[in-house]
Amino acid sequence: MDRDFDIIIIGGGHAGAEAAWAASRLGMKTALISLDPTRIGAMSCNPAIGGLAKGQMVREIDALGGLMGIATDNTGIQFRMLNRSKGPAVWGPRAQCDKYKYAAQVQRLLSECPNLTIIAGEVSDIIVDDTPLHHRGTGFQPVSSSEEHGLKTHATVTGIVLGDGSRLTCRAAIVTTGTFLRALMHTGESKTEGGRVGEESARGLSGCLEKLGLELGRLKTGTPPRLNRQTIDFSQSTLQPGDDTPVPFSYLNEYKVASCDTRVASEDISRNSHLASRHWRPPLPQINCWLGGTTHEIHEIIRANLHRAPMYSGQIQSTGPRYCPSIEDKVVRFADKESHQIFLEPEGLDTDEIYCNGISTSLPADVQAEVIRRIPGLEKAEVLRWGYAVEYDMVWPHQIRATMETKKVSGLFLAGQINGTSGYEEAAAQGMMAGINAVQYVNTGEAGFTLRRDQAYIGVLVDDLVTKHPIEPYRMFTSRAEHRLLLRNDNADLRLTEIGREIGLVDDDRWARFNQTKQAIEASVEALLKIKLHGSTAYELLRRPDYSWDKIAAELSAGGLNVDPHIGWRVETQIKYQGYIARQDKAIERMGELEEKLIPVDFDYLRVSGLRNEARSKLLQFTPRSLGQALRISGITPADVTVLAVAMKRSQRVG
Repeated sequence: MDRDFDIIIIGGGHAGAEAAWAASRLGMKTALISLDPTRIGAMSCNPAIGGLAKGQMVREIDALGGLMGIATDNTGIQFRMLNRSKGPAVWGPRAQCDKYKYAAQVQRLLSECPNLTIIAGEVSDIIVDDTPLHHRGTGFQPVSSSEEHGLKTHATVTGIVLGDGSRLTCRAAIVTTGTFLRALMHTGESKTEGGRVGEESARGLSGCLEKLGLELGRLKTGTPPRLNRQTIDFSQSTLQPGDDTPVPFSYLNEYKVASCDTRVASEDISRNSHLASRHWRPPLPQINCWLGGTTHEIHEIIRANLHRAPMYSGQIQSTGPRYCPSIEDKVVRFADKESHQIFLEPEGLDTDEIYCNGISTSLPADVQAEVIRRIPGLEKAEVLRWGYAVEYDMVWPHQIRATMETKKVSGLFLAGQINGTSGYEEAAAQGMMAGINAVQYVNTGEAGFTLRRDQAYIGVLVDDLVTKHPIEPYRMFTSRAEHRLLLRNDNADLRLTEIGREIGLVDDDRWARFNQTKQAIEASVEALLKIKLHGSTAYELLRRPDYSWDKIAAELSAGGLNVDPHIGWRVETQIKYQGYIARQDKAIERMGELEEKLIPVDFDYLRVSGLRNEARSKLLQFTPRSLGQALRISGITPADVTVLAVAMKRSQRVG
C-alpha cells in the first residue's frame, strides 16, 4: 500500500465522498479511509435527497461539478418538486432513492476518480509536526490563551496512524466522521456502541481532537423503525405518487433534455421551425409512497412510557434536532395535536424495507411494537429494524474557518456532522468545500475558497456555522437565506458553474453544455425585448403575473422565436424575479463593502479600545474573516463593528 498522500480523508459518508471526489479530480493524490469501504455513501437514515432548501444545495453542489446530483439521478425511484403552491424561488426538488443502489453508485463513481485510493481501516491517531499526538504524553500543550486571540497555530497536520499501527503521511487531512465519534446507540434502556446499526464506533479520534485543543460537544440524532412492505395494508393510507414530469438534480441531465435541442431563431431561420420539448426520464422504475398518521390512542401510549424514553429518563443528555423531532418530542411539544403525519417510503426496488418517516424514536422495542400496531394499516406489520437514537461527539464549529480548516491546526479540515450539522446535503456541501480548500492549501499553503451568502445556500450554511453557536444539529431552511429569491434551484448553474470551472471541477463537456444553455437564455431575453405583443414587449408581458411562457409561446413561435419550453420557463422565472433581485442587489452591494474589509488573521482584539467586553469575547471566540461576518455574530452590534473598523485602520497606518 502506498503510504504517502497529498490529502487524506477520514470517513466515507456523504461529506467524505464529496471531499474525495473534489480532491482527486483536482489532481491531488488522495486517500479515503473508511471503517468499511462497502458502506461508503450509505444512507443511514431516510434514503432521500433534497427537499426545501436542501434540494437547492444539491443543485449547487452539482453546478460546481460535484457528485451528489449525479448519484441521485441515477438511483432515484421517486422525484417530487416540493412547495409548488408557492413561487419557484422556494421550490425544493426531492428524490426518494434506492439506498443500496445509491451507495453502489457513489462507490462506482469514486472508483473511476483518478488519484484516489480507498483504504479499509480505522484512524487511531493524527500526526502533527511529524509526531503522533498520543506519543506526546502530558507534555503536549494546546494553544495558550495569550496566543489564541492571534490565531497562531501550534501544529501542522502531517499524517495519520491506522489501527494496525501503520502510518500514512499527508499534507492535508479532512475529518468527516459523521455520527461515529464515540458513538452510542439507544433503544429504550438498551445501549450499544456504534454510529449505525451493525457498525462500530470510532473511539480514538475524539481524544486526538481534544489533544489538539479543540472543544468537543455531544449531539444526538435518531431514526424510525423499518417495516416489511409485504405485511402493510396500504389501502388505509393515502397514495403519494411522484411527479409526472420528473426534474433531475444534475444539470448534466437537464442539459441533455433542453440545452442540446435549444435553438433561438433569428430572422434567417424559417418561421416554421419548431422544437418539441423532450422530458428527462429517470433510469430506474418509479414507485409510490404513502401517507398515514398517528392517533390519540398512540399518543397516550407514548406519554405513558416517557419514563422509558432515553431523552426523558436522563439516559441521553445531548441535544437532538428540533426540526426533525422524535415522535416522543412531537407528542410532548404539540400536546394539542390529535395526529402526526407518517410517510411510508420504500427504501429500494429490490427490498421490502419501508422507512416510517415521521416516527423517529428511541422508545423500547416493546413500546415501538405497541405504537406500530395501532397505526391504521400497520396492525400486522412486521418490524425489520427498531428505531434508535445515536449520540456522538462533534466539534463546535466556531473553531473552523469558512474554508472548513481548523483555526488551531494548519492543514486539518472538518466537514459534515462533526461540525454540528444534520442531513446528507449539508454534509456533502461541507465535504465539497473542504476538498476544494484542502487542494488550495496543498498547492499554495493557504485555503481561501468561500462562497458568499448571496451566491449560494452553501455560503449561508458555512457562514451560519462559523458565526453562530449551534444549540442543536443545524439544518438548512429557505428562511435562513435572506437572498432566497436569487438562490433558486433553477439558476444554480448560472450562479456557480463558472466558479466551478475556475476551480477545475467543471469538465469540458459540462462547460460546453452550460455555455450553450446560458447563450440560449441570454439570446431569448434579448429577443423578448424586441418582440411586440399586445402593445408591449414580450419581456414586459412576462413580468406580469397573469402571463406565462406557455401562454405566449405560440405567438412567439409565429414571430420567429423558437425555444425549448424548459429554457422558456427558465427565462420566464428570471424575468419575473428581476425586479425583486434588483432590490436585493443593492443590499448585497452595501454588505459587500463590509465583506471586502478582511480582518487580519493575527489581529489583536485585546488591544482595541472602546470595544465592549461582550463583543471582544465574541470576536475572540469566532474570529470572523471580515467586518461583514463580524456583524452577523450574535451579540455584535453595528457600533462594535464601527469601533473595530476604526481600530483596523489605525493598525494599518501604524503597520
